[in-house]
Amino acid sequence: MSDISIKCIKSDKLQSGVSYGQFLINPLFVGQGITIGNQLRRVLLGDLPGKAISAVRIAGIRHEFATIPGVREDILEILLNLKGIIFSGNNKEIEFGRLRVQGPMVVTADLIEVPEDLEIINKTHYITTISTGTILEFEFKIEYGTGYKLASQFFKQEDENYLQLDSIFMPVQKVDFRIENVYDRLNNISERLFIDIWTDGSISPHDAIKLAAQTVINLFT
Repeated sequence: MSDISIKCIKSDKLQSGVSYGQFLINPLFVGQGITIGNQLRRVLLGDLPGKAISAVRIAGIRHEFATIPGVREDILEILLNLKGIIFSGNNKEIEFGRLRVQGPMVVTADLIEVPEDLEIINKTHYITTISTGTILEFEFKIEYGTGYKLASQFFKQEDENYLQLDSIFMPVQKVDFRIENVYDRLNNISERLFIDIWTDGSISPHDAIKLAAQTVINLFT
């Protein structure tokens, strides 16, 4: 059997900002499709790194059950909205973003000031609405990681002025795969594997599958 190849056969950018790609891996021996498909799916969903807000400091706020006069959402709702901001960047160090606005206005993610190496993907993402002349000041701690980190993990004394967030670092949102049998003229059977990947837009499906394959290779190097 000839060398295995990976080919992108579909690529699309959805209106929600999600990136989609479909890939074909072939030719494979019978039984290899499920092995490779399962392995790549697990790595794509759990092992690829990303960036996310892990904590936020809001001027004048000491706990997440507070409210701010003139602001439509309470602090818990604002924190939930902040978790939906998607970042793209390769700096593995902790970085900081800042936001200072005065109402009345609708506050969206594009108003956040971030370092030059960091990009906000969903710039129109809603954060909150200010209905009066209230001034809002935020400082965000943006971390690089893999998987999911609970707000209660790795708490440090210097973080006491920050409100901790559950952080979702995973850039791949969904992975599906299917296997098809292929018969040649002598009725010999081989397999081909189709993998569908949806990402949050911070990484392309092409780069995601390339990084996942390299991650598997590195495990055995």
